[in-house]
Amino acid sequence: MGLLSEINAFFSLKDRFWKASANEPEAPNTAKRFIRLFEAHGVARAQIPRFFGHGLNLYQVENESELLKALNQDILQAAAELFGIKLEWLEGATDELYELNNFYKAPRQFGIWLAQLLARSVNSDVDGWLLTTHVNSDQYDALILMRECIGELSSQPIYRYHFCELWIYSYWKCRADLAACIAQAWKRNCYIYGRELKVNVFEKLALLTAIPDAECEGTEIRGRHFHPENLATEPQDFVNGLAEGSFGKTAAIRRWLEHDKQALMDAGFGDHSNKFESMLHKIVPED
Repeated sequence: MGLLSEINAFFSLKDRFWKASANEPEAPNTAKRFIRLFEAHGVARAQIPRFFGHGLNLYQVENESELLKALNQDILQAAAELFGIKLEWLEGATDELYELNNFYKAPRQFGIWLAQLLARSVNSDVDGWLLTTHVNSDQYDALILMRECIGELSSQPIYRYHFCELWIYSYWKCRADLAACIAQAWKRNCYIYGRELKVNVFEKLALLTAIPDAECEGTEIRGRHFHPENLATEPQDFVNGLAEGSFGKTAAIRRWLEHDKQALMDAGFGDHSNKFESMLHKIVPED
């Protein structure tokens, strides 16, 4: 029976591989990746010379062969830095566009990172989302995605994106660390909004191979709204959907209170520690 299951799994995987291969688009060259980078961020081909500069002209960006001649290491490096993506992606050496900033078990570092981002940003215009699928599994199903305004075209903002850790939303340690990150962002007026994405959209973002919130990438940030700031202020919202029953809830609240003692839970909405302590006593009554 075990052998039969392995054989079936093999052929299922093989079938999926061939289907994926049949639908796989032609590998793009550097010019195609360069144009894709700008268009997915809301910059049309003809707008690239005006928005980006670096000696590029309209004829070059409209003509792929001419663009390939014009692109050099300095231009590629400047484009990668402008949009916060890996230079290696433009060079075709990797499928991943983004580095993942890690803050699990280190939520204080998120506040430090965010303060540094605000200090070097053009106009301190930074906000973001807590994106989740709320599937309550042991797989990554949540992501903090921050965006930084780097300019405007036709009165529309152009953003640079920052991927801040992948999380398991139902896991108690993740839930408490998420709450601390979100509180530190709100305290700095970097508002993090909640969106519940379709699983396929979330997975596309989690692979770090697609540009966020772009129709042409299939990554538009759409879905049910929720309020992640409540994780720092409302104990019932904080424990809702946690795994491991009473243990998960009590462990999460205790971790929340530990973070609060380190001044990581101040979202600018007042002190809410008494509500969390009260919730903890309800779950684990005192002797």
